[in-house]
Amino acid sequence: MDYQLILDYVIGYGNCTKSYVRDVLAKHKGKPVNVLISSYGGLLSDGLDIMQQFRDHGDVTVYISGFTASAATVVAMGAKKVVMGKYSMFLIHKCSNYIDAWGSYNADQLQQLIDELVANKEQNDKIDVVLANLYADKCKKSVEDMKTILQEGKWLNSEEAKNIGFIDEISSFDEKINLTGNERRRIMNLGLPTEGLPAEDNPSWFNALFERLKAFSKAGLPDNGEKLNNSTTMKKKFNSLGKVLNKEEFATADDGAVTMTGEEMQAVEDRLASLENDINERDTTIAQRDERITELESQIENLQKQPGDETTDVLPVEDSLRVAEESKKLYDKIKDL
Repeated sequence: MDYQLILDYVIGYGNCTKSYVRDVLAKHKGKPVNVLISSYGGLLSDGLDIMQQFRDHGDVTVYISGFTASAATVVAMGAKKVVMGKYSMFLIHKCSNYIDAWGSYNADQLQQLIDELVANKEQNDKIDVVLANLYADKCKKSVEDMKTILQEGKWLNSEEAKNIGFIDEISSFDEKINLTGNERRRIMNLGLPTEGLPAEDNPSWFNALFERLKAFSKAGLPDNGEKLNNSTTMKKKFNSLGKVLNKEEFATADDGAVTMTGEEMQAVEDRLASLENDINERDTTIAQRDERITELESQIENLQKQPGDETTDVLPVEDSLRVAEESKKLYDKIKDL
């Protein structure tokens, strides 16, 4: 596929700004334009602007690949036709913005902060209505239906996206997604939800352990996945986990279930992340040490192959004695003077 425009970065930055898109579309005025989108989103203001540019241009076909979310989906709604890769993922969610409210406040300052937050919420509510109408127009659904999907904030696969109406066609132009642990954490760091994402093909020990801990905490199940029988349940203590949570004792309840708060789960996650980081640093140190050992071994081998330095000529014993005697006589004369 020949793409005239590729939006594979943060919407509103780099090659994904409204001004850059305007320049590209101007060069193809009156001609069909194929656009590849693979972006986690970005600035809604640029997303809305680019969406309208696509509508004004007319003959724009958008191809969605990889993970496309947030403002990037808004951009796609301006296309005449939207094609989604078979293995791609699609996400819409309610409007959000960064809030910096960390610090110490007196009563007046708290009230001011509350007023600002209330105003911020009202503004976001208005934007959510705009988004719901925008998606409803594309999907031929009610605005209330779109509000529900926005609130769910769930990743959709190509079949789900097509059934709702976000896309017009599914194609096999993309490759199967291998969702690594790093990619999943990147999605979380961007503030995007992870619900609906496919499972990792090769999950790391960290993610596998963390997922098992979450499942164990939520369901209260033993390792073999069988339900606990109250008549045979034994109360188990987890001393190491208690140390992580700063608890003298952390154990199952009488029915064998384990209950953890969100803060406790975060403490476990932070500890596991720290351990993973320590292991990565250790592996780096070992790799550097091995590289240094290899370098030194190479130097030793090269030195062994080189001939030894030639020895310098020395005076015969008799000449050495004569020089020493003459030197002593000269010293005695100087001393007498």
